[in-house]
Amino acid sequence: MPGKRCIIPVPRARAVFLILALTAMLIGAGVFLFMRGRGEKTYVPPNLPDEGSLDRYDLVLRLNDGDHTVSITETIRFTNRTGQTLSTIVLRTWLNAFSSEETSPAALEAIYDACYPNGFSPGGLTIFDVNWQGAPVPWEYGNADKTALSLAIPPLQDGESGEIYLRCVAAIPNCAYRLGYVGQDYQLGNLIPLLSRYENGAWRTDLYSPIGDPFVSDCADFDVSLYLPQGFAACGSAVPEQDASGVWRFHIRGARDFCFCLSPAWETARGAAGGVTVTAHAGTKAGAKRALDDGIRALETLNRLYGPYPYPSLTLCCVDFPFSGMEYPGLCMLGEPLFAQDKADTLELTVAHETAHQWFYGLVGSDQANAPWQDEALCEYAMLRYVKERYGQGSFETLKFYRVDSPMRENIPGSLTPGSPIDYFSDLETYRTVVYGRGAALLLALDDLLPEGTDAFLKAYAARFSYGYASREQFEAFLNQYAGMDLRPLLLDYVDTVL
Repeated sequence: MPGKRCIIPVPRARAVFLILALTAMLIGAGVFLFMRGRGEKTYVPPNLPDEGSLDRYDLVLRLNDGDHTVSITETIRFTNRTGQTLSTIVLRTWLNAFSSEETSPAALEAIYDACYPNGFSPGGLTIFDVNWQGAPVPWEYGNADKTALSLAIPPLQDGESGEIYLRCVAAIPNCAYRLGYVGQDYQLGNLIPLLSRYENGAWRTDLYSPIGDPFVSDCADFDVSLYLPQGFAACGSAVPEQDASGVWRFHIRGARDFCFCLSPAWETARGAAGGVTVTAHAGTKAGAKRALDDGIRALETLNRLYGPYPYPSLTLCCVDFPFSGMEYPGLCMLGEPLFAQDKADTLELTVAHETAHQWFYGLVGSDQANAPWQDEALCEYAMLRYVKERYGQGSFETLKFYRVDSPMRENIPGSLTPGSPIDYFSDLETYRTVVYGRGAALLLALDDLLPEGTDAFLKAYAARFSYGYASREQFEAFLNQYAGMDLRPLLLDYVDTVL
């Protein structure tokens, strides 16, 4: 009966058996926890590049909550794989874009008040040391928003390696954005100075656009030691472990960035999907549990559709910003309004879309600045496929009407297409309509043309370019090879033609 305990007698033999079974389970659980405490991984992604084959970041970070700064000591083990002799190396210092209203991506008029409720708050890096192979080297900023730090080094031949040492302090802006703090909560995406991507004979120096994601980087290995004031908790691109002295340790391989969030007030829920540890943080236990359940379902579905998940863990974190979600390797930021009871459906769709980015952005890199459709449209399509797998054809068709069919009918001013670079767009709604909605229409069209459908192609695409990078030209060439026909006219029609 409700409100009463029900006690069922158990025969003695069964009781002994149950005690032994329970003891075995507890011992097994103890071994599991002990193994995790020693840093053992329950899931090793397949096709992970060999140890030492990627560049490596060793980071020591310290939060100074009193003045909202993070002290950064960074060592980067870099190998020249460009095929050319290098005399400069460029690091992306994205935080510097927040130094003024003119360059801050959070100062876009449509989101300014939401991002800066207390008025504009600057952020930026103060650099103390920049060394190459143990000796100071000249450095300068190479673009207008100071997000490209150029180091002058002695000639480095192709195949040769060296170490960059950087010591700096990051001033975190009071900003409800993917990089900022609100109260005592910090979301620190794109904080770490990161190697730029070298292509076509030059380092990428894209500005920090307020629309889309201008981040283009190669996979690397990260080892992070994080020092926090008492009472704070951390989550990030990997599941952290605290050592005996209270230092938070993170380790992730084959990631394009390292992102982390901090708070003294999270509720946490944890589970697993196919050996992958799934963790959700939110302001309430119910919110954390909902995000966890959505994350587990998304992982199980997308694993089946597109191949093995590329990291040992997935973390979902509720943050204060005016967006639905933002993706980072192994971590998805989710906007706090999604955790309201009446937003459960939107939360689930956002989790599915951001989780899909772990394949299309995380596992397979692309040019997010000049060809944003190549990750956003793929993830929008993957979200639609998640709905079809979970809720059936009717729900899929309804969502497709709102997310793809309606955008295809909208009258978009100017010459914007899904293939336009992010700096062509001036507002977020048009960007979402064109790049997400109309871009996903291409993948739906391919579903009718390819013998085994778009899912099979995307699974092969993810396997072919895993932990690598695919330009639009490479995407098209692989698609043509996979399909056994020239589909460039179709891409031209959907991606580059003005409706």
